[in-house]
Amino acid sequence: MNGRILASVVFGFACVAASGAYAAPDAPAGAPAAQGAPAGDAAALVAKVQAFYDGVTDYRADFRQVVKRRSPKRTFTRSGIVFFKKPGMMRWDYKVPDAVHYVSDGQILWSYDVAEGVAFRMSVAGSDLFHALGFLTGTARLADVFVATAGAPTGEGLVPIRLVPKDGDANYRAVTLFVDPATGETRQTEVEDPVGNLSHLWFERPSFKALPASGFTFKVPAGVRVEEIGPE
Repeated sequence: MNGRILASVVFGFACVAASGAYAAPDAPAGAPAAQGAPAGDAAALVAKVQAFYDGVTDYRADFRQVVKRRSPKRTFTRSGIVFFKKPGMMRWDYKVPDAVHYVSDGQILWSYDVAEGVAFRMSVAGSDLFHALGFLTGTARLADVFVATAGAPTGEGLVPIRLVPKDGDANYRAVTLFVDPATGETRQTEVEDPVGNLSHLWFERPSFKALPASGFTFKVPAGVRVEEIGPE
């Protein structure tokens, strides 16, 4: 696995989770209902999503992922648990069909495939991935990095917001957030890579309770081979 492939995988995840997976906590009892932005007003919806993200420091959720590959044509499903903690920490624990872990303390990113018995290590700082993690650290804003367009509401009443990176060298083509227009909460996300493969994520049973920073430190299991990955 080379650095660009690994960065592309987790870079897409970081963009998705930081910009949309953070559902807002329930509003206090008696609080006025939020006014929904028009479906076509992408800027207003992006601002609502950003506001929710700005207000969340810790996040945990179950996730389900469906990946559709173009060549060879194939669809497969994965699931597990995701965790985020500011500043810049994230952890994806894949459980089905295989145990794979992506762990970052904000400085170092680890990718550990249990079956393969190998852990890849790369520095976050100075990489494309660091730019994505700016959403987690609060150093970047969606409107500054993406060109946003809103589509017609889905059957569930969610408005898809397609985010195309302003940087033409990004390792993905677009990120789509499926947003509740009344609140700005994003229920689903989808990443499209440069060759048209799609990764769709659903987040369930979110929690906003404080998470220990120790959970974002990766300890190499005995007997596991470590490979260093640097920028190409």
